[in-house]
Amino acid sequence: MKKTNIISTLSLSVLLIFTGGCKKFLDVNTDPNNAVDVPANLLLPGAETGLTYALGNTLAINGGIWAQYWTQNPTSNQYNSLDQYVPAQGDFDNVWLNLQVDALENLQKVVEKGNATKQKEYVALATILKVYAFQLTTDLWGDVPYSQTLQGDAVTRILFPKYDAQSDIYDGLVKMIDTARNMIDVNDAVNPGPDDLIYGGKMDKWLRFANTLKLKIGLRLAKKDAARAANIVKSLQGAEFIRPGESAMQNFNATGGQQNPLYGAIAGPVLDKTQNLVASSTAFNFFNENNDPRIFAFYGPAPNGNFSSIPQGSFGNPPTTIVSPPTAITGGDANDPQSAFAPVRVMTDYEANFLQAEATVRGWLTGTPADSFYNRGVRYNFAAFQVDGYGDYIVQDGVKYPSTGTDAQKLEAIITQKWAAMCGTQNIEAWTEWRRTGFPSFFIVSQGSIIGANRMPGIFLYPSSEMTRNVNAPKTNHFVYDKVWWAQ
Repeated sequence: MKKTNIISTLSLSVLLIFTGGCKKFLDVNTDPNNAVDVPANLLLPGAETGLTYALGNTLAINGGIWAQYWTQNPTSNQYNSLDQYVPAQGDFDNVWLNLQVDALENLQKVVEKGNATKQKEYVALATILKVYAFQLTTDLWGDVPYSQTLQGDAVTRILFPKYDAQSDIYDGLVKMIDTARNMIDVNDAVNPGPDDLIYGGKMDKWLRFANTLKLKIGLRLAKKDAARAANIVKSLQGAEFIRPGESAMQNFNATGGQQNPLYGAIAGPVLDKTQNLVASSTAFNFFNENNDPRIFAFYGPAPNGNFSSIPQGSFGNPPTTIVSPPTAITGGDANDPQSAFAPVRVMTDYEANFLQAEATVRGWLTGTPADSFYNRGVRYNFAAFQVDGYGDYIVQDGVKYPSTGTDAQKLEAIITQKWAAMCGTQNIEAWTEWRRTGFPSFFIVSQGSIIGANRMPGIFLYPSSEMTRNVNAPKTNHFVYDKVWWAQ
């Protein structure tokens, strides 16, 4: 086996050119309500970065802890509240604004400018990412603004959009993704280039991304409304999904303001390289007990040179406790400058195969057998992080695809391996899949929990900024252990 060392460094100097050297990495305009003269190619990089910043910062931390990859280091206390399951409303203000303003509002500006200038590939790309951002938002908070948000223009924009039911939002997402898919013309000479920080304007890749996103949308509803889910997934029969080696991600570099968002936060002046995030025994033991060489890709040696973990939420251990940190490939090693280069993964080739495996087990996609997708999902994940030993790993009794098992056993194997593959790099998606399926089945209640009754987090709290600003926001908040509509 070999340990991963992220060295891919697509320079973001392109972004600085396109944003005119703005001081803030996400800024694209001085006044976002007067962006009518900003062309689509200048708006797109900031919009994409608004999305990846949300994924790579707050959502990486919350998801990393609640998906039980990481826990709070006993030597510090920055994320105690997450392990205690008592985040504050204000903890969600920044990520809400990242998604609503930095991502969605700027993506809408790309759509508007693309329509005005007949640049339909920009419109298609931005619409696809709007679907991704809306799904992410509703999956985290449940009912959110959808039908009225982003409506109107700089003068007539609806400032206080109503909240839509999550079921209705999902109907809208399917229609929106189909509109975008039908809009793509891979032979269109007018398309994004290096201003697209994810795929470099390759519209064939965006089409496969869109198909994979629609597949994910359909499967999200599998337990809540199987018939509805089946119709969505079956409409993709014969479609192409994300291919090997074309995972959708944004790369970063070591320049201040252009670093991996998680590393930029934990290595910045506030946290000053304090290593708050360390290995949770839930994930660490899974890799160890299954002789999984990826353990050395996702977790590094502790300061004493050993590899070790602690149970979820056991931050009350003596501060002398020494625990393995995440590796630089996650952006989570505060003391390894290579963390700055860690890409933020939006969707991956291995995720696409696990999705197809599930759809095949459910009988909603036909052709390739489910075990082929399962094996590819694991193999592509090993390849993504340059880990040797796939052949020995996949034939183990506790790992190999349960071909003679029940559908329930097959689905558990698929989702559990998807969770393993996403360790430290697609944290929020892994937590969402656990909320949807209950897999992995070996999660424990955090030892630090103070909410009782064996409850675990199931939803984000509405941010205090939104509840005080938007008169149409819910009058009362969720409890953190409540569930979104599709999880009930």
